[in-house]
Order: sequence, then C-alpha cells, then structure tokens
Amino acid sequence: DFKVLTESFNHMEKEISRLIHENYEISLREKETQLMALTMQINPHFLYNTLDSIIWMIQGKQYEGAGKMVSLLARFFRVALSKGKDIIPLRQEVEHATSYLSIQNIRFQDKFDFELNIDESLMEYLCPKITIQPILENAIYHGVENMFGDGEIILSIQEHGEDICIEVSDNGEGMTEEQVEKILHHDIRKTSGKGSGVGVYNVDSRIKLLYGENYGISIQSELDEGTTVKILLPKVSEYVAE
Repeated sequence: DFKVLTESFNHMEKEISRLIHENYEISLREKETQLMALTMQINPHFLYNTLDSIIWMIQGKQYEGAGKMVSLLARFFRVALSKGKDIIPLRQEVEHATSYLSIQNIRFQDKFDFELNIDESLMEYLCPKITIQPILENAIYHGVENMFGDGEIILSIQEHGEDICIEVSDNGEGMTEEQVEKILHHDIRKTSGKGSGVGVYNVDSRIKLLYGENYGISIQSELDEGTTVKILLPKVSEYVAE
C-alpha cells in the first residue's frame, strides 16, 4: 500500500545518501593521500647542496656568507613546514620562493639575477605549498646553470581574469618540444634527480587534484631563447576540500 511504498522510498533515500557520503569520504581520503605523496617527492638535493655550501664557506672562513645562508635556509624551511598546512597564503609562498632564489644565487656565485614583478593585492589568496620553488629549480638547472653569459629569472604574479597567473621566465638554454613534453608528463615513479623536472610534474598534478583540469602548468620554450612556465590558479580565499 501507499504507507509501505513511502517507507521503502524513505529507506532507499537514506541508503543513497549514506552511500554518497561514504564515497565522498573515500574520495577525499584518496585525494589527501595523493597530495601527500606528491608533496613528499620534492627534490631533497637542494638541502644537501646548501649544507655542503655552508660547510665549504665555513672552511673557507666566509663566515658572513655562511651566516646569511643559514638565515635564508631557516626562512625557507619555516615556510616549507607551515605548521603542517598544505595550503598557505601566496605571501608566504613568495617568501619561500625568494629564500630559495637567494640561496641558489649565493651557491652559484651571482651567476644569475632575479626580478620580482608581483601584484600585492593577490598576496592573501591561497596557494598549494611548494608550488613556485620546483619551477624555479627547473629554471636554474634547465635554464641558466650552463650559460656563458649572465642568467636572468623573473617571477611574476598577476591577475588573469578571475584567476591568478604565476609566471617564471628565464633567458637560459631553452628546451625542445620533446623535453617540455617529458617534463609535463613525467613518470612519477622514476627517481627524482637534479633538474629532472619531476618537481614541475608534481606541482601540476597537485594543482589539478585540488582545482580540476582547467588549472595547472603550461610551458613555452625555445632553444637558446629561454623558457616561460605559467601556473594558473583560482582565486581562493578559504580552503575547502572538494
């Protein structure tokens, strides 16, 4: 009768609601696990090389330079740790990026200059932690490290319609289309190495997991001309896991 039909319908509705909730929870946990795995793949070589440089400076009695490196490294890791947060304000992400550039500039003995072109009004929007640094690493090792002349890296953060565009440009060696494709579709299971591009792939994967396929990384590069990497992010003021 009608009463039985109504009870059956209500039961079915509750069961569907329960299953949707369970699937949502499973999907959320899977996404968080993927994000954690990707974050942990950030290249550790930078830390080892920086500590080696500090030791080398101390042995050479370059105490002022060594002290500056230690101070920059402390800033770098303060932001990297971010009290366990995975999503941080762009202002902190930029601090992390500039600390990295400053350290590398000392290590490479001023082999490159870097310039910041940043819209301050965007600095309180949120960004996945360690988004910019792997792109800068790529610009150094694929771009300016082996140049004969002076290298230049420009970090720009500007509004792009309703979104935010983070751009890293260098005047380095550039890459072929095949190299660009390899970086953008890097096999995450391969061992990370210096300048391998795995960090770029990881950043792109993390952004797409968080915000969808419309966001992430694009690369434009020409041999002997340089490379521009663009990161497109939505304007997010409060992080809500999807």
